[in-house]
Amino acid sequence: SLVLPFSTDESELEKLMLEENITGYQPLASLEFYEGALMALDTLDSLGIALDVHVFNHFKDSSLTAALFSKPELRRSDVIIGPVFNEGLKAAAAVALKQEVFLISPLSPNHQFTDSNRYFMMANPEASVHMRAMLQQVRAAHPSANIICVYRSDKPAEAKLAGEFKHAFNIAAAGSAMQLKEVYNYTGIIEALTDNDNYVFIASFDELFSNGLIRDLSKASREKPITLLGLQHTLSYESVSIDYYENLHFTYPTSYYIDRLSPKVKNFQEGFSRRFETRPSDFACRGYDLVLYAGMMLHTYGPDLAASAGKTNPAEAFMLYPLRFSAEKDANGHVQFYENSAITTLRFDQFRFEVMGR
Repeated sequence: SLVLPFSTDESELEKLMLEENITGYQPLASLEFYEGALMALDTLDSLGIALDVHVFNHFKDSSLTAALFSKPELRRSDVIIGPVFNEGLKAAAAVALKQEVFLISPLSPNHQFTDSNRYFMMANPEASVHMRAMLQQVRAAHPSANIICVYRSDKPAEAKLAGEFKHAFNIAAAGSAMQLKEVYNYTGIIEALTDNDNYVFIASFDELFSNGLIRDLSKASREKPITLLGLQHTLSYESVSIDYYENLHFTYPTSYYIDRLSPKVKNFQEGFSRRFETRPSDFACRGYDLVLYAGMMLHTYGPDLAASAGKTNPAEAFMLYPLRFSAEKDANGHVQFYENSAITTLRFDQFRFEVMGR
């Protein structure tokens, strides 16, 4: 079953139409995700794999979510992909556990609303997993890197993110010569710099604060080598000059990366364009990969996705980006949930992103 917020697309489109703000390409996440899913069903059908698929519209309302998940079609599903929003996921995760139905969260990196739930699977893992993978790539390139984490200690959100970064560092850097320095302002960064291999992580979601630091770091990079580390949200800062990203070789981890130049992706894009007369967005690509993964794993190994999570995924020959779920366990070894561990670290160089470590 697919549970997607089609009504959100509709209301957004109506709002833009009233504002006469429609462009030639208006992304509609749910519709595009569903179109990608249809492409996956075609691929599965060509391989002799037929799925019984139900599609549901989901509203951001807890009572409506409860009513939706009481439907027998959902309760009989082997796999549910969605909802997208955390409010719906919270209610859905409880139902999935009770009914022993696998629930794949397609976009949210949040799992705080569920624990000890082997039926909950995150396609987009939490920030700490992203940071750990990025730091492991840094370690592979520079085993004695000087890592600097800057945040404002009086900002709880920044202190929390910095704590997660420190935890990720302790795992990724164990046994290496890498060192981590915590600072609280630009002066602290300058004092912490060394002559080689400096990596600065800004633990903040504040665009104004981050933009000022990035601008000053770009200037400082003329004197000492500095690489800016961050998470994907940093790219949404409209005030940050692309020249700063280039000067600092901005580096970030992502759980979904499409190489638009690869033959497999080009073939998908051409097929998608022929069918829907538009180019596929990342939402369409995600829909394709998630449905392809679920369908192929069910066909190959049966309905227990947790038991087959660590096994070879035959769908990777057709997927645009791999999904490799692994168990996240507590200190006693009990499974808390399953999480996609396929993380790619990207580095901005020559005004384009390249895969780090390739």
